[in-house]
Amino acid sequence: MKTRVPWSKRLNVILVPEGGARTFSFQVRTVLLIGFVAITLFLMAATVTLLVSRGRLLVASRENVRLERRIRLMEVELEKVRTLETQLAHSERMRAEVLTLLGARGEPLDSMLATPETVALVSFGTDELRLRQEDFLRSVPTTWPARGPVTRTFVSPGAGDRAYHPGIDVAAAAGSPVVASAAGSVTFSGSDPEYGNLVVIDHGLGLETRYAHNARLNVRVGARVSRGQLIATVGSTGNSTAPHVHFEIHKNGVPVDPRKYLD
Repeated sequence: MKTRVPWSKRLNVILVPEGGARTFSFQVRTVLLIGFVAITLFLMAATVTLLVSRGRLLVASRENVRLERRIRLMEVELEKVRTLETQLAHSERMRAEVLTLLGARGEPLDSMLATPETVALVSFGTDELRLRQEDFLRSVPTTWPARGPVTRTFVSPGAGDRAYHPGIDVAAAAGSPVVASAAGSVTFSGSDPEYGNLVVIDHGLGLETRYAHNARLNVRVGARVSRGQLIATVGSTGNSTAPHVHFEIHKNGVPVDPRKYLD
């Protein structure tokens, strides 16, 4: 048979102090004692649960702080990547423009740009690269030396029956201005049996321009000239039959078609 708990009965509780002093006794109903024990156990369980939850929250909070720091670092790195992409895009645009100006589409980059000036461009920062690019573009001969029709075009060696002609002839009235095709330094200004009164300008990057058959020379050797600056006047000196400007562009000492450069 099952024993039933006598809920209505009372329990006598006797407290005996150490040393045999006066004892204390009192009565407690069974139901109240069981309720007290149950409440105590519940509170203890709730306390343990709260402590465990708080510990988990602290761990999660620390993990969130660590993740936020990683996110901030990743954002900084992403910004660096975006800046680098912008710089690379700028460099690629400059490279394409350089190749276009040099008339080098389809040719290996190394063969066209392997000069100290162009190779050095890749080592500069964005601002300095922009300044170097501006200096570079100022040195590429794209400006026509005189105004007038082209009466004779460039003919490379071995072009069949056509006679070799290392430049172009631009017809113009005698005394008309002859201007520098780009910025550079004058390396020759004088008379030549074939070219007559001749001006030669070194632009760097292996580029050199020649202006022949002039009537008067307006610059001296060693002078720095800018694009469009007056350097001579149109004439018919040397091996010439009429007033015109014979214009040549040399790349690394080899004549190239000026029309690949001129705007």
